[in-house]
Amino acid sequence: MIPMKLKLSVLLLSSLLALSCKKQDAGKPIVPYDLIVEGGITTYSVNQYIRLTKPVLSAGSQIQPINGAIVTVNDGETDVPFKEIKKTGVYTAVMKNNKNYNEAYTLKITYDQKQYEATDTLFQVFPISDRYIPLSIKVNVSDVKITVPKHTFGAFFAQQWLITQGKGTWGPGKFEENYQYSYSHQYGSPDALNPLLPQNFILTATITDKLTIYKFSLSRSHTAFLYNVFQETDWRGILSSVPGNIKGNISGNASGFFFTTDVEMQKKSIVELIKQNQ
Repeated sequence: MIPMKLKLSVLLLSSLLALSCKKQDAGKPIVPYDLIVEGGITTYSVNQYIRLTKPVLSAGSQIQPINGAIVTVNDGETDVPFKEIKKTGVYTAVMKNNKNYNEAYTLKITYDQKQYEATDTLFQVFPISDRYIPLSIKVNVSDVKITVPKHTFGAFFAQQWLITQGKGTWGPGKFEENYQYSYSHQYGSPDALNPLLPQNFILTATITDKLTIYKFSLSRSHTAFLYNVFQETDWRGILSSVPGNIKGNISGNASGFFFTTDVEMQKKSIVELIKQNQ
């Protein structure tokens, strides 16, 4: 997924909203992007979702949808038209050819007499293995604490993870959800001389609970994009420079990342995970 985005959403990422202004030469006014693209193609469902919004220029501002755009995605054989859901800026389509592995999917957007295009390649996710799930478990007298690191480095494959508990489920069209994704990076730590402070998600469960584990594949370009985003957000230190502009894969004056992702989901009991962590 992501992004991935991502916010695979495919998101995509909430941090994209903070990076939605394009830098120009010094002394010139900041010019916002025409639009922000979130979402992509997933193998989790034949129902696909793309969200188009206007740039958010200040914290707390309400997201404004892009209405009336023409949106299509080519699945390698045909252009599949997307239809907007009730003026929400979310465009959806049923795409049965959603497992075209190692091939490119191409997004095309026409809005306000301008055209935008993006391409991402779908790779098959490396199956969830009992030998590696990014979490640690501590059993207490009254509960169980599950620690999920947001970032791990030096993985054989770049992957995006989502580990949840309870009845909440992931869905590709849930753009308003604040999912706590974690990432396995092929690259090393961005600053080996100044180790990063650990960023973790903590889940509190009971010994009889189950966790739902989602794993998302990432293309090479999506992997690089996310790494660059995190360098400007999660991994910034006191000596960091002014944040740079993170350009996604959308052509023209647009921001965001159109992604493709293969998704695997498994449910595992706390007891099972404890045995695997011993």
